[in-house]
Amino acid sequence: MVKKLLKIIFVLILSNSIYAQETNDSELKPKSNPIIYGEAFGGFVGMKHFGLAGGGELNYQYKKHLFTLRYSHESGYVKQDSVFAFSSVEDNDEYAILYGKRWLTRNHSYSVSAGISSNNLKLSFKDSDDNYYYQYKRFVGVPFEANFKWFAPKKRSSLIFNALTPSIGLKLFGSISKNSFVGAGLVIGFGLPKEY
Repeated sequence: MVKKLLKIIFVLILSNSIYAQETNDSELKPKSNPIIYGEAFGGFVGMKHFGLAGGGELNYQYKKHLFTLRYSHESGYVKQDSVFAFSSVEDNDEYAILYGKRWLTRNHSYSVSAGISSNNLKLSFKDSDDNYYYQYKRFVGVPFEANFKWFAPKKRSSLIFNALTPSIGLKLFGSISKNSFVGAGLVIGFGLPKEY
């Protein structure tokens, strides 16, 4: 009787372990990395005066939703008496939070975003005695940007190599405020621009 009971228990345990190995393919979801990447950008900007801009971003994408922290610095210049001499008359530091959408294809992405920013503007003036004086302004703006980027379509051997493979593209950026600006330039990114 005890032997029969042990055999039944053994068969039940064996059949349960076999059943436990079966899975439904539709329930299996492959693990993927989060889409998170940093960017550095630079280019030309139009403020009250034409100039240069540069900055950096940290981006996180969930489904098609894109969340961005952006810092940028814009400088407007005026020409001096000499042929190649310019002096900065506008310097703006922008700190922004943006939300937008990002669409991925096999080897490139498109994104558009807008948000809110805090700006610190420094204006330089020169009086008739060639003395400089400065005016400082703080204001809120509505930052925006549009990006088009290329990245490596193939999965590398490890997540580290995927993160170190740069993406490169074009960026249109700016801010709408009482001291608006708009710029365009190149952007380079490092991180994980897609799921691998």
